[in-house]
Amino acid sequence: MAPISITVDSRWIVIGATALGAAALLYQARSKKLATVWWVRKHKRYVHAATKPSDLIVIADFDATITSGDSEQCHDLLGASKLMSKAFRDDFAPLLDWTTNVAIDGVEWWDTAHGFMVKHGMPPRQLIPRLVREAHMEPRPGALELLKKLEVMDVPVLIVSAGVTDVIEEFLRQHGALSENVTICSNRLNYEADSAPKSVSPSPPITSFTKPLAYKSASSFFAQHSSRRALIVLGDSVTDVDACENVPHDRVLSVGFVNSRPDAAAHAQAFDAVVQGSKGSLDPVTEIVEEISPPTFVRRSISKLGLSTSVGAPSSAPAMNKGAHPQPKKN
Repeated sequence: MAPISITVDSRWIVIGATALGAAALLYQARSKKLATVWWVRKHKRYVHAATKPSDLIVIADFDATITSGDSEQCHDLLGASKLMSKAFRDDFAPLLDWTTNVAIDGVEWWDTAHGFMVKHGMPPRQLIPRLVREAHMEPRPGALELLKKLEVMDVPVLIVSAGVTDVIEEFLRQHGALSENVTICSNRLNYEADSAPKSVSPSPPITSFTKPLAYKSASSFFAQHSSRRALIVLGDSVTDVDACENVPHDRVLSVGFVNSRPDAAAHAQAFDAVVQGSKGSLDPVTEIVEEISPPTFVRRSISKLGLSTSVGAPSSAPAMNKGAHPQPKKN
């Protein structure tokens, strides 16, 4: 009898192994009743099974995504800080009250806020490190570990934020996360040769309502990485997923952060996966990135970072506050 020859496509072995690993993680999370991650469309868990690090781009919001959901947002910490002049704070105060000042919303909010910064020369450039250091602004659990892993893997990260570039850069710098693979697409204060801002760019500004413009605003970034067509998109507002709207891609996985919102229905519709709680962890995203890396690359990268090689279930997040009425997202 002639020998029977069986050929197995190695791609299916990789996909099958990845699916089994993901299923094990999901089972472990459920068995421990961990509520950090709610996989809305479970099949999207495997969307990057065949992705290589050289294929990947990560697009992330900043406020309440890279930072925890209860952190101060960029414009808030500038507008309310006692380090700023009283005249500036008096002008800015109505912008921080979204419950009574409903007339100023949308793009107009950012134009007005930036106008006050230029009018009063706030914030002075030399005060930005102190402003960030003294602010109630902390990394989301797992954020710094994720950024470090992406740095080691040489995966480009584009932070698309309606906040302030100068604040974001300083925050990342103070936490050792302002690496060469990170590009920031946000609203930059233009100081020229002075200590007071003379203008804010771009115009129109980057806002929660204009995230689809990210592709145009960061055109040089996407031109440099045009061969990368696999995306992971992170954000806490349902509009954050729009940042990839015009970006050419073959595969995309979006992860939304509910924070303290009492209703996650809108996020379940907008994102492929949802992380609950203002301090819900980014560890599950790191696990996805680890699955993308070849095993030898993962071990080498983890060793370089001085991290544990074990991959566990997502860490537990605080229960959602059913009675919370969170401030509308501005950044």
